Amino acid sequence: MFNGQIPGRLRLARRLRKSKFVRLFTKTPPGVVCPHFFELILSNGCPFDCLYCYLKLTFRGKKNPVVFTNPWEQVKRELDLVPGGVFSTGELADSLAVIPPLLLPALTYFRQQKDKYILLVTKSINTHILDALEPSEQIIVSFSVNSISAWEKFEKKTPHPHERLRAAERLKKKGWRVRIRIDPIIYETGIDEYKGIAERVRDLDPEVVTIGTLRHYPGLFAYETRAPRNGLKKASDGRMRYSFKVRKEIYERMACWLGFQPALCKETCEMWKSLKWNFNGCNCSLVKPSLSQGAKFCHE
Repeated sequence: MFNGQIPGRLRLARRLRKSKFVRLFTKTPPGVVCPHFFELILSNGCPFDCLYCYLKLTFRGKKNPVVFTNPWEQVKRELDLVPGGVFSTGELADSLAVIPPLLLPALTYFRQQKDKYILLVTKSINTHILDALEPSEQIIVSFSVNSISAWEKFEKKTPHPHERLRAAERLKKKGWRVRIRIDPIIYETGIDEYKGIAERVRDLDPEVVTIGTLRHYPGLFAYETRAPRNGLKKASDGRMRYSFKVRKEIYERMACWLGFQPALCKETCEMWKSLKWNFNGCNCSLVKPSLSQGAKFCHE
């Protein structure tokens, strides 16, 4: 496991970024529900090398993480131009697997804001940068987890899912805002394998739970031949997805195990309507959804 330490075979590159650090995420195609948020790009790439990861396609197979070493004032000028919103550092990198030098000044900046929030999205348990700080309403930590079988087959270089949940629990007890993503759910490893993880997430009681099924563009296979593909077909948005029937079954069973309606990541309007669920916030949005508790989500 990396746990934030880069092994010798992976070189950590340090560069000056020439492109913008802040940009609005607007890549979602029509018919897919996804709130707009801002990307805060402090680093690129991830050492975890999960076999389904879209970054393999984004960076054309390049695996070495890159951290940017520009002066903080350059980043701050871009942030100051935006009046408010959620700024995710986890769209082009794992937010904590490698700690970029610009992350600490970024955390300090957001702690002083009222309408701006930084979102850290991670599979890492490398949370020491937060241990030295007091919790802040402006800082949100989101842990991504998967079933044990999916982890063993497709996420071997990441910390065990239970380790991630223990890290999440520790931060939550300290007063940090904690969210959980169970994404991507990989059907070929067995949907029943997700029951235990869902129940552990339920017991953790994070402020937001977002789930999603495996989806990626077919170009990924050119850079990762081991990427899961069983049951996937090209959908109208260009991604490889499971059938509508399979996805709906997954979401209904996950809601049953969780005991409430979770948010869905990058799902279609058609799916939301079929489930009769209401969008009331998700992992990358500011809204804290009210968890709709009750056995009505369980049909087993």
